[in-house]
Amino acid sequence: MTAFKDELRRVGEQIGEFLKQDAFPETIRPAVLGDAVRDYPGRGGKRIRPALVLWACELFGGDREQAVPAAAAVEIYHNWTLVHDDIIDRDELRRGRPTTHVTLRDHAASRLNAPPEQAAAYGESFAILAGDIQQGWAVERLASIADRGVDPALVLTLVRAMQTKLNRELISGEALDVEFELLDPAAVSEADVMGMIGGKTGAIMEFALHCGAAIAKGAYEPESPDFAALSRYAADLAAAFQLQDDMLGVFGDEKVFGKPLCSDFQEAKPTLLYLEAVQRLPAERRGELDAGLRLPHYSDDDIAHIRALLTDCGAADAVRERIARLSADSRAALRPLPDNLWRGLLDTLVEQMLIRSV
Repeated sequence: MTAFKDELRRVGEQIGEFLKQDAFPETIRPAVLGDAVRDYPGRGGKRIRPALVLWACELFGGDREQAVPAAAAVEIYHNWTLVHDDIIDRDELRRGRPTTHVTLRDHAASRLNAPPEQAAAYGESFAILAGDIQQGWAVERLASIADRGVDPALVLTLVRAMQTKLNRELISGEALDVEFELLDPAAVSEADVMGMIGGKTGAIMEFALHCGAAIAKGAYEPESPDFAALSRYAADLAAAFQLQDDMLGVFGDEKVFGKPLCSDFQEAKPTLLYLEAVQRLPAERRGELDAGLRLPHYSDDDIAHIRALLTDCGAADAVRERIARLSADSRAALRPLPDNLWRGLLDTLVEQMLIRSV
């Protein structure tokens, strides 16, 4: 466990320093937009996705330094999706601090003297532009691995995979998540939810692993046994990660989690946790659960009541059991891969998904 924490800290420091030294955001005008572009990537966070790039590279004996810009690219790419996701979800907090569109809204109000409606429009518009630029920044960083000796043909293949397969799958997953909010939550199936997770969360994890492996092997071979094993690992890890996120969104500590509790209920998102409860609750208690959807505010009593409903019917335990099964399957997918420190770190990462609080 000490090795895992030390290595994850090393990844965080390496990527943080790389991003800090990158002058790309300084070329953006106006300067407030450049600050917004740098904001989320510079906040730190878990840095799991760049770790997947670096650890997959070293798993197969690759040169870590060649993969660092690719790891930063994946982190930046992940963050542009968060910027846009926060606008879509109307979230005001990210990692315990104001979201990009809120920060920009407040800038417009305080520095540009914009009235509230104009300030809000400015905040959302500039946040959309910040996310767009972050995507370009990510592509530029990925392309720069050619400067570290990676075959330009492979670099082009990876850029193409990022901007076609990853882009399509990730945004499709987000679109499904948005559409689910307009449907009767009980009409969304478990398979629908798991498919959405595969796109919204799993696609970038798979790309991160494939990217690191490709740099090490000198070839992008998504159909090969090694890449297929990484895909299975990523799919199950992503599902466990998202289900744990859903659990923390109800049962976590808001100050630690960094987002308001029960936001999925407020948005009427059909999470697996909600669907499990729908299947188990009797009609009268199902009405109590649905009465907790789309509330303008969630008091401590509201949260306690939702927690009790999910716990008493067994939905919370069912999701915890699903997380444990997915975690076991994810770890099993690693067994055919080289038995070394880096496989051990990927294995430990799965274990950490079960005990994380943020």
